Order: sequence, then C-alpha cells, then structure tokens
Amino acid sequence: MTKTTLYNVLVGMTVAVGSFTYGFGFASFATSIGQPGFFRYFNLEPNGAYANHIIGAVNALFFFGAVVGGLTAGPVADHWGRRIALISAALLSVIGGALTAGSVHVAMLIIVRVLQGAGLGALATLTPIYLAEASTPSKRGMLTGLHGFFMVSGYNISAWVGYGASYSTNLTFGWRGPLAFTCVPALVLLIGCIWVPESPRWLLMKGRNDQAWTVLSRLHSDASDPDQLATNEEFYQMRKQIELERTNPGGYWTILTTPSYAKRAFLSCFVQYAANASGGLVINYYSVIIYGNLGMTGHMPLLLYAFYTLVGAIGNLGSLLTLDWTGRRFVRYPLAIGSCFVDVLLTLLNQALLTGFIGCLVALIIETAMIAEFVVKDSAASVAGQKAAIFAIFLFVFAYGFFIDAASFVYSSEIYPTNIRSRGVALSTATYFTACITFVTPGATAIANISWRYFLVFACLTTVTIIVIYFFFPETKGKSLEELAEIFGDEVIVHLTDATEAERQEIDMKMRKEKAALEHVEGTA
Repeated sequence: MTKTTLYNVLVGMTVAVGSFTYGFGFASFATSIGQPGFFRYFNLEPNGAYANHIIGAVNALFFFGAVVGGLTAGPVADHWGRRIALISAALLSVIGGALTAGSVHVAMLIIVRVLQGAGLGALATLTPIYLAEASTPSKRGMLTGLHGFFMVSGYNISAWVGYGASYSTNLTFGWRGPLAFTCVPALVLLIGCIWVPESPRWLLMKGRNDQAWTVLSRLHSDASDPDQLATNEEFYQMRKQIELERTNPGGYWTILTTPSYAKRAFLSCFVQYAANASGGLVINYYSVIIYGNLGMTGHMPLLLYAFYTLVGAIGNLGSLLTLDWTGRRFVRYPLAIGSCFVDVLLTLLNQALLTGFIGCLVALIIETAMIAEFVVKDSAASVAGQKAAIFAIFLFVFAYGFFIDAASFVYSSEIYPTNIRSRGVALSTATYFTACITFVTPGATAIANISWRYFLVFACLTTVTIIVIYFFFPETKGKSLEELAEIFGDEVIVHLTDATEAERQEIDMKMRKEKAALEHVEGTA
C-alpha cells in the first residue's frame, strides 16, 4: 500500500487554505454583528426586530451565493480542472471579501455578501474533492479531514480577530477589520496554487496519463520502495477504473437517475443536511447573541466565542488524526453483557458520526432544559443554569468537532466515482448551504422569539439522524476511492486493498505485460 509523503501533506495543507478561507469568511460576519460599531454604522438597534431581519437577509443571500458557487464549481472543476477551479474561487473570494469590508450601506452589504458567498461556497466544494483525490487510501481520512480542521481553524482565528478588534477605539474598524482580513487567506491560496499540481485522477479522466503518473509518483513515492511497486499498482488500479468510469455520463441528471449514484447522493446530502440540522452552525453563528441572552456582557461573548471555536478546532484536529483508525460512521462491535468500560469506550471510538450525533443530542437536551428552566427566569438558580447552558454549548462543539465535522466532509467526498465526484460533492455542499438557509437565516429571530424551543427542534432532528446513520450508512475506511464502487453495486476492475499475494502477483504480471506491449508499439512506430 502506498505511503503518504511529506510532499503530499504539504500539498494538502496548501489546498486546505481554501477551507480556512471559507471558515474565516463565514465567521467574520458572526463577529462583526457582535460589535456595537456595526449597528451604529448601519443605524440598527441590537436585538431589534428590524436588525434581526436584516441580519437574516444578509445570511440568507450569503448562503444563496454559496449554493450557486458550489453547484457551479462542480462543472468548472470537471471541465477546466481542480486547480484552475480553486484559483478562480480564490480570486472571487478576494473580490467579494474586499467589497464586503467596504460596504457603505445595508443594500451593498447584502449584494456583495452574495458574491463573497459564491466564492467561499466554491472553495468549500472544491477543497475536499482535491484532498480526497490526492490522498492515499490509508490516510485519506487524515488528509481530507484537513478540510474540517482548517475550516474550523478559520472560525477560530476569525473569532480572535473579532475579539481583538472589539478593543479598537475606532468603532468602524471594529466591524470592518474582521471582514477585510477575509481577503488574506484567499490571497495565500492564490499564491499557493502556483505550486499545487493538478489532481492525478482528473488528469486520468482527460486521458493525460503521463502527467497523471508524474504527479502521483511524486505525491505517493516511497524511499523504501525504489521500484515504486506500490505506486505503480495504485496507478494501474486508478487508470483501469477511470477508463471504465469515464465512459459513463457525469451530469447532475445522471446522478439523480442512476440508482447507485442516487444512493451516494442521498448519503452525502443527508449527512451534510444532518450536520446543520443538529444546530451546529446556528450555535456557531449566533453564539455571541446566545451568550448575551445568557447574561454575558461587554467583551465576554466574543471571548467565549473565541474559546468555543478553539475547542471545535481541537476536536477537528483529534478527528483527522484518528479518523483512519475509527472509521467514518459505525463499526458494529459485539458487546457481551458485562463488557468492561474499555470495551465500551473502544466501541464508541469506532463510531465517529454516530457517536458525534449522540453527543450533540445530549448537549442539546441539556441546553434546552437549562434555557427553559433557568435562563428565562430572574433568580439565583439562573446563575447555575447559565453555567450549565454554557457547558452544554462547549460539550456540543467538542462532540461536533471531534466526530462530525471532518467525518461528514470526508464521507461526502470519497463515496463518488471520479466521473461524478465534483458534481456529487457540489450537490452535497449545496445541500449543506440550503440547510444553512433553513436554520441559520431565521436563527436570530427564532432565538429571540421561541428561545429554547428552537434547540428542541434540533434535538428532534438529531434523533432522526442517529437512526438513519445507524441503519443506512456503510463504512468506507481503508479502501481506495476506486474500490468503494463495490459498496454501491458498481464494478471494480482491480482490487488491491484485500488482494492476496497471488492476486497481487497476477496484477503485477498484467502491469508488466501492458508496459511491454506499449514499449513494443512505441519501438515499432
């Protein structure tokens, strides 16, 4: 099996700056609406009905732009390549970020936030596609998990920037500064893409086999294997499978009308919608407002938000380091009656998505109960209730970050064959942003008007998610992208992961025969 090289990791981290750009750009507005200067500049009343409607409109149109950007990124990545698509999305993000920071009235803010959303939505789509296609089977969870880690790190750095900006005596800079800084990571990505190679799988889809081999051999070369036997086997498997897949159509309509493709689309779209239906982005986006409602004043809501996103980033780091061991969704380990605590713990650790949603459900129940019973009342007991509510929020983000964030994006990007991967991931990302419109857009108004009942909605939806994941989600860890086709009933040309020594020797013999035949043709030409 091929090994993950330092070069592979560095390329992955460079591309993952796109995830950081999305996270920073998304969260920058969340910190800006926590600044008094924002409301004063736009003549809005904090927590007022009109202000909540304006914030909701800005969010809705941002996510609308993200949906459009994500769906457009898929065809662009297929036609012009993953690298060119990344460059285009980064450039659009720079322009959108600059215009957002320079907004002079509410109408301009709403319009340019759509443009920024399109660029950031495209980056959120393209980054996991590239990371999955450039990864080795054994470390695909780690490398594709960089998307979630860098995205939440963007949230966190944005939170600290917002917290620092809150101390500025220039109230306008307090909210414009965080928005302006969104251009920086996008520029870093633009420069980094000069060095990033094209996806080897996309090159194979276009029949550019020599270029694909050059890229793959550099990404997955192994100093202990001077003949690059493992890399040659991986390339052979990729080439043979993609030769089959590129004869199949790859449009959006094909995904929805081909049974095996439609099943993939359901799984990837469901897990993205479910991640939002847990309330994750609502809590993230409106946590500054939530902390204010819990009695926190001054700089404290922004400080708590900064630590909240830090816990999420740490959780994502733990996730990408363990995901290739734990698996994506659920491994059914039998538990005999009287199993010891260690057995139970190991079983839970092997249930990434399922365990994450269970943890989020527990946190949501605590949060709902504390807000309903204590926070809305003016009593000494409410202090304890506030502390418990804040604890529940941090418990939620740890469970979400460690078990859901990275795993959901890894799962969505790895289950598609190469001919539909970009469009399939685009559909799941568009679903993610559609869920944002569904839950985040009315968030400010819902939190103000129905309070704890909004969290109860998330608890009910998360319960449904747990049931669906338990019964319908297959495990994907350890297999190559090409071998995952078998899980969904599609043909796999070459099996490597579970091949016996005899089968591997047979594969090597076929490779040598093909190479000899090619050299013979070239020699007689």
